[in-house]
Amino acid sequence: MIKTYILCNKDKEPERFKSAQNQIVTFNLSETLDIEHFNYIWADEITQEIRKKYCKSDWTMRKHGRNMKDKPLTNGEISLFLNHIECLKKIRKEYSDGNFIIFESDVLFKANFNIKLQTVLNQIQNINDWDIINIGYGTRDYMRRCMGHPKANPIKIGNNKYYKENINSCTEGIIWNYNGICKFLNYYEQKEDIDGPIDTKMDVLSTYIGGFNIYWLEPPLVKQGSILKIFKSTIH
Repeated sequence: MIKTYILCNKDKEPERFKSAQNQIVTFNLSETLDIEHFNYIWADEITQEIRKKYCKSDWTMRKHGRNMKDKPLTNGEISLFLNHIECLKKIRKEYSDGNFIIFESDVLFKANFNIKLQTVLNQIQNINDWDIINIGYGTRDYMRRCMGHPKANPIKIGNNKYYKENINSCTEGIIWNYNGICKFLNYYEQKEDIDGPIDTKMDVLSTYIGGFNIYWLEPPLVKQGSILKIFKSTIH
């Protein structure tokens, strides 16, 4: 059993909450996942005061070719960032070791998820420098076609490949280890600056600051319902 959080507001996202509940039953996810739904703040709760408090700059965004003037963060992006952060803080407070999974509310599980996840959890014990394992399909088609990812030579273990890419392909499914959680929170808490989307913040920490290692799992274990147009996006 691995402690798992699904970032979901069941009152504001009833369709996604129902989807998660149905998948938990359909795929017998409770056999391997100790699941807790987590919500801290919703997009319509993001006030100008919150923006002023947290959105201090756009340094991170600029590293990915975006800025707060031409394409500012949406309330959905800010609330998603804060939900991730508060979930990570909860883990740091309540635990002192271990691996954890955070799913976003539009996550879709692939067939035989339980078996494949257990294989991954066993295999990553042989990779000594990972902080997060991105197990989501996300925008990988675009990143392959337009950005040339994955660029690294993979670590091959069994039928899986692990690419040290130092960039995410969205964040619908992330395995964190405890040390990685502490690294990211320590970096964020230096300035508490939401200066980009949550995945971009991790990318920039990894690429420009260093010491934070992102791996892609191939083949991925989950997909994102928003990208597949199954759910309407809530971050735009």
